[in-house]
Amino acid sequence: MWSPSLESINVFVWLAEPLLRAGVRATLGNTPLLRVVDSPEPWGGGAHVVITDWASALLIAQRVNCPGIPSLSPHSRILVISPQAREHAVASALRMGVHGVILSRCTADELVAAVQVLAQGSPYVCPEIAQRLAVNCSRDDLTAREEEVLKLLARGQCNKTIARHLGIAVGTVKTHVKGIMSKLEASSRTEAASIAAEKGIVDVPEFRSRRITWSPAAAASKTEQASALHTLAMA
Repeated sequence: MWSPSLESINVFVWLAEPLLRAGVRATLGNTPLLRVVDSPEPWGGGAHVVITDWASALLIAQRVNCPGIPSLSPHSRILVISPQAREHAVASALRMGVHGVILSRCTADELVAAVQVLAQGSPYVCPEIAQRLAVNCSRDDLTAREEEVLKLLARGQCNKTIARHLGIAVGTVKTHVKGIMSKLEASSRTEAASIAAEKGIVDVPEFRSRRITWSPAAAASKTEQASALHTLAMA
């Protein structure tokens, strides 16, 4: 773990996206008392903080030996930077050993602050995610069985099918569904599935977050779709 008596905080940037990786390295490299290292290995000076993406972070946190995944010092702290982060996924990652989460649209000051906080041994979650986590934690968590029922419910399965799949009674499924809808504050099965997808509890394409930020690619895709529909209508 980094100590204030040391000259700098060693940071290893392990991101797949070249542009994001270059931006993070440049930001940290121009910050006093931060040093971007090319290897997290102890023999190379080690890394007090490792900045990476979701998939790599979970493997690193679990100390999984996979080709291409760096091996870290036991004291290295893991910071995830991601374009989006759902509450359930963040909470799970923190339980699994990830130490911090920030969004890729964060400011340079927040990136530096997150690195410094982690280096000092404390966790860091950006304010936007922390607020959603606080709201989520104020409600009762879903049980493991309720999550299983919810995942099947989100796929459109009826109570009888869910009961058969899980080997439980239909009445038990109904009880779980009632509990799910109460905890998620949903008024229907569809709304429950939508909320669950928003929180990252389930991953069903048709229920993914509708709060998607604008991007040129998405806009172009919508324009092409609209153009195609217009052409068909005029044919």
